[in-house]
Amino acid sequence: MLPSSSKFSGPFHCHPPLPSSSLVPAGFSLLPVNGTASSVQRKHPGSALKKKVLRKQDNVPLLSKKPIIHGDGSFPRSSSVTPQTATGAERREEPLRGKGQKDGASLEPQQSLLEALSLLSSDDWELKEKGLFSIKHLAESHSEVLLCRLREVCLALTNEVTNLRSKVSYSAIVTLGELFVTLQKDMDSEVDEVARVLLQMVWNSPEFVQKAASHTLGVMVEHVTPARAMTALMDSGVQSRHVQVRKCAAQLLLSLMEKTGVTKLAGTPRAERLAHAAGTLAQDCHKDTRHYGQEMVKMMLNHQNFKRLLEQSLSTRDLEDILTRMKKKGMETQKGEHPSVEKPVKKRSDGSKKPQATLEKRGDSPAHFCIPSSNKDILIQLSCCLFSSQIFDYFVPRLGDTHKKVKQKALDVLAEIIGILKDGLNPVIICLVEGITNNLNSKDPGVYAAAVKALEESMAHLDKVSLMKEFSHRRSELKGQALLDVTEHLSALVAWVYPRSPEVVQRYALPVLWSFLGNKALPVRSANVRTVVTKLACALYKVMGAKLRKHAASQPPHVRENLSDILGW
Repeated sequence: MLPSSSKFSGPFHCHPPLPSSSLVPAGFSLLPVNGTASSVQRKHPGSALKKKVLRKQDNVPLLSKKPIIHGDGSFPRSSSVTPQTATGAERREEPLRGKGQKDGASLEPQQSLLEALSLLSSDDWELKEKGLFSIKHLAESHSEVLLCRLREVCLALTNEVTNLRSKVSYSAIVTLGELFVTLQKDMDSEVDEVARVLLQMVWNSPEFVQKAASHTLGVMVEHVTPARAMTALMDSGVQSRHVQVRKCAAQLLLSLMEKTGVTKLAGTPRAERLAHAAGTLAQDCHKDTRHYGQEMVKMMLNHQNFKRLLEQSLSTRDLEDILTRMKKKGMETQKGEHPSVEKPVKKRSDGSKKPQATLEKRGDSPAHFCIPSSNKDILIQLSCCLFSSQIFDYFVPRLGDTHKKVKQKALDVLAEIIGILKDGLNPVIICLVEGITNNLNSKDPGVYAAAVKALEESMAHLDKVSLMKEFSHRRSELKGQALLDVTEHLSALVAWVYPRSPEVVQRYALPVLWSFLGNKALPVRSANVRTVVTKLACALYKVMGAKLRKHAASQPPHVRENLSDILGW
C-alpha cells in the first residue's frame, strides 16, 4: 500500500512538476518497489519494447508517479530495486535527450539549480552525485543560470572536492573542469579558492583523484585569465610543503610563461614575484620541480628586465649555482644524455667515486643509505653526492617520518650536517626549513629539542637573508609554538639583515608584524604572543627608526594602535 501523497515531493521526468523543495533531481525515474518490474522485463524482453515503454511511460501503471522517499531523503531498500536496475532506469531515459523532448533541467533551469544545490547539502552521497550531475548538465545547456549564483555554486563544489567519499570528490573535480571549459574567464573570481582546493587534492587523495585534480588545474590554466591563474598558483603552490603540489604548480607556471611570453610578463606588476618563484623552484629539493624552475629561469635570462629581477631576488651564490646546474644539464644533453623529468637516467658509477659506492651498499638507490656515525664520513659522502645523486631527495622525508625515533635521529644528523657544510646547503634551504619548522609543534620532547637544535644551527651557519625569506613564507602555514619560535628567530635576523638588505626586511619581516598586530595570528597563548610580537617590533624599530612609523601609516587604524601600545608611542 502506497503512503499518502503528503509524504512525497519532487518532480519526475515526464510528470507534472511539483514544489521546488524536492530532494529528487529532475530527470530521475525510480523503478517500483512492489516487485513487478522484473516480471515485466521477463514477459517483454528485447530492446524494441524498451523504446515503446519510453514513449508510453505515462501509461505504464508499474512506474509510480510518486515514489516512496524517507524523511532523510533516502530511497527504500527493496530487494526488487538493485543498483543494476536503478542504473538501467537512468539509461532508459537517455534516448529522450536530443530528440525534441526536454528533461526537467531544460524546462526549469532555475528550479533545477535550486534542487541541485539542495541535493549537494544532503548527507546522502548518492544524492550528492545527482546534484553534481545536474550542475554539470546546466553548465552544458544553461550556463547563464549558473552565472547568477556562481559564487554559491563554486563554494558547494569546492566543499565536495574534499569529500571523504572519493567518487563524490572525483565528480566534483570533473564538474569544476566543466565549469572552466564553459564559463572560461567568468570563472576568474573563483580561481584562487578553486586552485587552493585542487592543489590540496594533488597530494592528499587517491591516485585517480590526483590525476583528475591535475587535469582540472590544467583546464583552469587554459581557460581563465593567465594573470589570475599565475597569482593563484604562486599563492597556493610554490611555497607548499608538499613535493607533489610544488611540482604541479611549477609545471603549470612554466606552461603559462610559454603561453604568455616573457616580454609581455616583464611589464606586469607580478614580474618580480614571478622571478622570485622561478628562482625558488629552480633550487627545489625535488628533481622534477627543479627542472621546471630552471626552464623558467632560462626563459627569464633572455629578457633584460627579468634578468635584473632574478639578480635582486636571489643571492649571487644561489644564482651561480642555478646557472651551473643548467650549464651542466646542457652539456649532458649535447653528449647524448637526455635525462627525463619523469624517468631520470641512472648514472654509471665508477671506481673513483668510492663514497658513492659506500652510500649505496644496501641497495641500488640512495633511499637505502646508512647515515655514518662520524662527521668526516658525512662530509665526504655529502660533498660527493649532494648534487649528483640528490641525496636530500631521500633524506628530507625522514624529517617528517611517522616514527619518532627516526625523525629525532634525522634532525640530530641534520644539525651536524649544517655545521659542516654551512653555505653549501643553501640550494636545499627551502626543504630544510620546512622539515625543521614542521617539528617545532611536536609533543615529543626529544623531537622538539632536536628541531630547536637544528634551527639554531641554521641560524648560525646558513645564509641569513635566505632564512628570513623562508621564515616569512612559512609563517602562514605554522601555528602554535612553531609560529612563536619562527617569529622569535625572525626577530633575531633583523639586526643582521637590515644593514645589508633593508628591502628584504621591509618585504619579509614587516608583513609578519602587521599580521600579528592585525589579529591574524593563529590561536596561541596571548601572553606568549605579546612577548614575541614585542620582540619583533622592538627589533624593527631599532634598525628602522622613524621609517617604521612611516610604513605603519599605511596600515589599518587598529594595527597602528596596537603598534603604538607596544612601542609606547
